[in-house]
Amino acid sequence: MSKLYIFYIPCKDEAETSYLSKLLLDAKLIACTNSMPIKSCYFWQGEIQNDDEQVLIAKTLPQKSKEVMKFVEKHHSYDTPCVASWEIEVNQKYFEWVESQM
Repeated sequence: MSKLYIFYIPCKDEAETSYLSKLLLDAKLIACTNSMPIKSCYFWQGEIQNDDEQVLIAKTLPQKSKEVMKFVEKHHSYDTPCVASWEIEVNQKYFEWVESQM
């Protein structure tokens, strides 16, 4: 088993997940992304919000994780984006493919 980082990044819509995916891929900071619709409920400016969002999931090498975090914070449309990451174990063939994309 080899280790990668996975990012969880809620976005306003599918267009933003596509935009961030392309930027991250072009910069060679990630190997791939997935996106899916989500329902989000949270406090914002003193009121409860219920919104449809799109979550972006991105995979990268551990040594790229801090750069990915800063990059997403810079290019995300939200004032206060959630850019969460954690280390995961993946099979060797997938790890080698991710490594080859960087």
